[in-house]
Amino acid sequence: MPIYVCHCPDYPNSLDKRLSVREAHLKDAGKDKEDGVSLFGRAFLTPEYSTSSVNPAPAVPAGQPNPGMAGSVMILKFPTIEACWDRLKRDKYWEAGVWDKEKTTVVELIAAPGDEDKRDL
Repeated sequence: MPIYVCHCPDYPNSLDKRLSVREAHLKDAGKDKEDGVSLFGRAFLTPEYSTSSVNPAPAVPAGQPNPGMAGSVMILKFPTIEACWDRLKRDKYWEAGVWDKEKTTVVELIAAPGDEDKRDL
């Protein structure tokens, strides 16, 4: 089954909106993982919260959402790119206006030599 990388940057100043629907988003993401649809998913950070040797990122207490969250990246498995887009458009972050709908991208990964036995990752 094809594998897609989804890059979903947030709209500017949408952290409060992101946090308000985060639990519902994480619940759906957990179901995707159980169903074998989601291979990977994480929020990505703004440069000021990213690891840097010249400007260390501010410390965030364990268990607290990182205030530098700026979007999401996911690796998903669907039969078609349209099915992948359909899933994204049902996501709580999409519906709540967290992800920037004009800047969100989905690209398919090609199989590498030796992947023939791993297509159903």
